[in-house]
Amino acid sequence: MLAAFAHPVFDSQRSFRELLQAMARPAMPRALPVLPPAPAPIAPAAMAILLTLCDATTTVWLQQPEGEAVRHLQFHTGLKRVDKPQDADFALITDPVSMPPLDAFARGDLRYPDRSASLIMQVSAFRADGQTRFAGPGIRTSETLAIDGLPGDFWQQRTAQAPQLPLGIDVYFVAGQQVVGLPRTTRLLEG
Repeated sequence: MLAAFAHPVFDSQRSFRELLQAMARPAMPRALPVLPPAPAPIAPAAMAILLTLCDATTTVWLQQPEGEAVRHLQFHTGLKRVDKPQDADFALITDPVSMPPLDAFARGDLRYPDRSASLIMQVSAFRADGQTRFAGPGIRTSETLAIDGLPGDFWQQRTAQAPQLPLGIDVYFVAGQQVVGLPRTTRLLEG
């Protein structure tokens, strides 16, 4: 069994602050302060998020539920693994190209929009030279960011969910040591 955070309380607090900033300043890559060991196929940055946000009251859907990864997560967090994406509080996407469609995940309901899923997606890289532009709360005018490794229709799926606010899905993208937050309130700008 691999270790988790070396200093569980302090490391998770430091990571939590960065995750809050990632959601407060969407589409702006932030460096996670601590990367714990992670069994394949989980990336260390994704493991840092799971260790920070999950506990025994959390349900998680794993796209690739490898035995060692499941045991590691359950031992260190106590989380409950679910078999259906729509039943999860969090979903770990380790291979975005083959992920289920976004409408397979919980989007909350009008009385409880907070009962939606948060996706943790392992992607290839972030690049500032892309043509994808974002706007919304936490973004002064617009932010430009390319996220490599997503399914070809990901942005179309996300745009289709935008009119359902306050319902929706929040996403943490991870690449290397960086995380990018994309709350449901962030809009994709045309052209």
